Amino acid sequence: MPDNSLQGLGVVVTRPAHQATAFQQQLIQRGARVLAFPVIAVQACEDLQQATARLAHLADYDAAIFISSNAVQFGLALLNASQRTQLQRLTLGAIGSKTARSLQAAGLQPVWVPAMGFTSEDFLAMPAVQQLANRRIVIFRGEGGRELLADTLRQRGAVVDYVDVYQRICPKNDISVLKHHHDSQQLGIIAITSSEGLLNLLTLLGNPEWIKTVPLLVGSQRMATTARQAGFTGQMVIADNPGDEAMLAALSQWAQEFSR
Repeated sequence: MPDNSLQGLGVVVTRPAHQATAFQQQLIQRGARVLAFPVIAVQACEDLQQATARLAHLADYDAAIFISSNAVQFGLALLNASQRTQLQRLTLGAIGSKTARSLQAAGLQPVWVPAMGFTSEDFLAMPAVQQLANRRIVIFRGEGGRELLADTLRQRGAVVDYVDVYQRICPKNDISVLKHHHDSQQLGIIAITSSEGLLNLLTLLGNPEWIKTVPLLVGSQRMATTARQAGFTGQMVIADNPGDEAMLAALSQWAQEFSR
């Protein structure tokens, strides 16, 4: 039988446009009405000079850690054939299973991958990264990422460098579309997959009070905390992680309970 667990539910998908298709299709297959409203856009860094210079010495490193699937996509795009071979000789790490799958899809096999979770804290809890004296590690990431990972690895003895390969920007959207859906009571829930995206949503809309009463589907407790601190008072649905499967599972359970 078809899964109609989200029949008629209006879901705002805020993922970056290039990462939203699969999630949107699964929502539609379950009967949801989807409104795409990306609150983050991802693109290559405007200035890649430092990244290019660092990658020229990729063979000097012992390990490379990729923060996200975006880091895999934009990082590998900068490598020439020789550097790609050098990367394959390093111990590869991925922050979460989604990033690991992106590396595997590119023909690379990550070794450092947390069995559970998708955060820097989960990665840092692995036994393999506790003792790193004199290990040279390069981290592929977006501009302005968290410092916890690098700081902790340095405390454990590693020499750590960054390669910033992409940047996140707040895109321009037609905010009247979202307001219209709210006014016509078609705005059931907003799916948020990062704290940065949540804050961008408020910035795009001009921080109105009406948006803060709309239920939120968030990908972690940390995002939920950020939402409450930002003044959101509506229902909060917290998924185990911001991946498609976990978000859909949490949303379906909430929709079934909400319909009772």
